[in-house]
Amino acid sequence: MPRDVPRFVALCLLAVIFLAPVYWMISTSFKTEAAAIALPVQWFPQQLTLDNYREVLTSPDGNILRWTGNSLWVALAFTVLHVLLCALTAYPLARMRFPGRNAWFWFILSSLMIPGIVTLVPTYIMMLNFGWINSYNALIWPGLSGVFGVFLLRQFFMGIPRELEEAARLDGASSLQILWRIILPLSTPALATLAVFAFMGSWNNFLWPLYTVTDVDKMTLPVGITTFSQRYVTEYGKLMAATTLAAVPALIAYLLAQRFLEAGLATTGLKE
Repeated sequence: MPRDVPRFVALCLLAVIFLAPVYWMISTSFKTEAAAIALPVQWFPQQLTLDNYREVLTSPDGNILRWTGNSLWVALAFTVLHVLLCALTAYPLARMRFPGRNAWFWFILSSLMIPGIVTLVPTYIMMLNFGWINSYNALIWPGLSGVFGVFLLRQFFMGIPRELEEAARLDGASSLQILWRIILPLSTPALATLAVFAFMGSWNNFLWPLYTVTDVDKMTLPVGITTFSQRYVTEYGKLMAATTLAAVPALIAYLLAQRFLEAGLATTGLKE
């Protein structure tokens, strides 16, 4: 359709703008160090090399495979606990009737207006008092109470017919049994959507692990790859190779859950 042509052109331009940095990252990872810093910028490597990936994987400055394993463990543990906690919080806000239910929901939702940087120092002091600094506990537990996840699941739970819940209660099911056997199985798209967001958020988290983990063997991947960018020298080829490797697990997670992600976002309404 002729009227769709401007929209198509605009989307193509936006795609180029968003994909250009990704292409530059990948192409630079296959360049020599001289070509990586050459001017004008070489958008296509004149001499392809795998030395950057080889040196990153065998670098004596750090074990990128160990950092990847740390990130996977932290991200998976965080994702499972985060989804579970958000589901347990969203269920009573969506399905149970008690005084002040909506007030509690809006109170929880209002915490979204608090910038995360404001809570950085208090949370660090709390982790210090717990003795969790330089441990995986400091990377997993502080961020579990995500308000967005509660909002997302609450809105999805409210769209599930109450007749299913009432029938289960007549059969003697408790609230936890209803949540586990009825609500959660019907909420797979929303749970998968939240899981993807939680995994990618934890996987890409940089600032908090930078302050709480100093042991090289316990570093996550985003913090570990900064060893390729030092005070006076930045090895762009190695840095881009490490960054490309770091992006692969998050991309795989998104592709595997893409179908659920689209369904979850499309079916999560704003019902009150």
